[in-house]
Amino acid sequence: MSRSSDLNAIDLELIYQSTLQIARELTLNMLRTGYSTIIKESQDFTFAVFDGAGRLVAQGIPQPLHIGPLAAQVNEIRRRFRDATEPGDAFIVNHPYQACQNHATDITVISPLFVGERLVGFIGNIAHKPDLGGKVPGTNSGDATDLFQEGLLIPPLKILRRGELNSDVEALICANTRTPEVTWGDVKAQVNTNTYGLSKFAELFGKYGADAVLACWQGWMDICEAELRKQIAAAPDGRYGPQTDYLDDDGVDLATPHRISASLEIKGDTLHFILDSDSQARGPINLRPCVSRNFIECLVKMIFIPDLPVNDGLSRPVRVSYPPEGSLLNPRFPAPVNMYVRPSQVTTAVIMRVLAQALPGRVPAPGSAAGGSLSSAGRHPKSGRWYSQYEILNGGTGARPDSDGVSAMDELVVNVMNTPVEAIETEFPVQVERYELARDSGGPGTFRGGLGVRRQWRILAEESSVNLRMDRFKFSSPGVFGAKPARTSKAVLNPGSGAERALTSKVAGLLLKRGDLLSVEFAGGGGWGDPLERDVRRVRDDVARGYVSLEAAREDYGVALDRDLDIDPDATARLRGKKTRR
Repeated sequence: MSRSSDLNAIDLELIYQSTLQIARELTLNMLRTGYSTIIKESQDFTFAVFDGAGRLVAQGIPQPLHIGPLAAQVNEIRRRFRDATEPGDAFIVNHPYQACQNHATDITVISPLFVGERLVGFIGNIAHKPDLGGKVPGTNSGDATDLFQEGLLIPPLKILRRGELNSDVEALICANTRTPEVTWGDVKAQVNTNTYGLSKFAELFGKYGADAVLACWQGWMDICEAELRKQIAAAPDGRYGPQTDYLDDDGVDLATPHRISASLEIKGDTLHFILDSDSQARGPINLRPCVSRNFIECLVKMIFIPDLPVNDGLSRPVRVSYPPEGSLLNPRFPAPVNMYVRPSQVTTAVIMRVLAQALPGRVPAPGSAAGGSLSSAGRHPKSGRWYSQYEILNGGTGARPDSDGVSAMDELVVNVMNTPVEAIETEFPVQVERYELARDSGGPGTFRGGLGVRRQWRILAEESSVNLRMDRFKFSSPGVFGAKPARTSKAVLNPGSGAERALTSKVAGLLLKRGDLLSVEFAGGGGWGDPLERDVRRVRDDVARGYVSLEAAREDYGVALDRDLDIDPDATARLRGKKTRR
């Protein structure tokens, strides 16, 4: 058998880049063949490649939240079907506890990769579904109190047997969704894209030989491990933290926030993250360790080795300790988990803050941790058929040590897209009346946090059931190194009318009528550095672009502008001097 040391540098690079290119090509194929807007517009899916031992080799479009579940599912399938896996088989699963799915509306399809009769690896993909049954249309309910309210649960099953579709699986899924054509269409896209991927890998293995390809994969894991250890070893040893943040509530007990905290120990060439949290929540904000483990490794990669790929080598120098079973970050079955992204974002925020303590000047401020989803479902007034609109919307990223945060983009571990207005209005009975950046939402600092988005939908169906799954209504993202926190999120029904009503961050099954207007605004990212040290020209430009108001320029940045946006240098000097002396 070949070893990576037997390969020359050119072959090592060619084989691995070919592997990455196949993963990217499969991603594009899924975009072209998916049925739902959550796939073809929001891009809430991931492809990954694993070796025969279940170790991550490569990923297509990086989606850190999906890597842990995919790895766990590959290894669960290896365990369950060790002696019953044949060429042409494919497996389907979505169970959060039996196979570490993020939440039940994510379905995974995994295909074993054979060279002849030799099992050499797996390819797998996770993709979100617009509806899989459950207590509310759109499935994901912000007030679910157990897993069984969160939709159809599928343990690891064969969806293909030697290339033949298991029609019983199709019947099961279609009987448990309000949108069978779209939901099953997405599953077919997953299965068919995997099948296409197998043919591409057959070409790769045929060109270079199985031993050379597997040796290359092992070699790149070793390269990433070695480089990560080298970079960690250059960081100062020590214990950092704890850093603590909170989720607003669990969607059930609206008066109780939920704590997440993190500490970090750097010792030699290893990192040890120690996570803690409150007890598991009654509502669906729980997060399983197998989900968070790998996105923490991806955060480490972003800071220490940003130019290298994601693979199993990242896991070797990184250790993560969790609170006891029965905690929010280590829930016990059947605790609900459909809002797993919210605790993932808050966990990301505290991880980034302890890394910033250890590596000042290298780590951005926390992002908004506010990206959320809206689902709206009902009967389409034109076709009479059931529709399920599912949108993901974003806050802003945290400011960087040398530049502002990015607006309308979720931070780090949630790599999905805002859904275009044209796609929404074409497919669903809604009219988007506003879609803009929310002024003053980014945390003030020497470098400003990215802004969140504001979006308003007018309901055109006779009746629509709406779910909101948001956070950061009570606790905003903090600034770092003297910066101010970002603004909080909010949601309002029928703003500016006599029937205006403020909504909570988690809404389940809210029944809206034709003509109702729903408005949501997402928090921005935290700032970096003292806002009184921000270049006054940057402040003026922000006001001119609508990012910052005249009032905030004065109060937060100490910059005096007239109505023509000319800077008053004397008034600015007085303002900044006065604020500095406080």
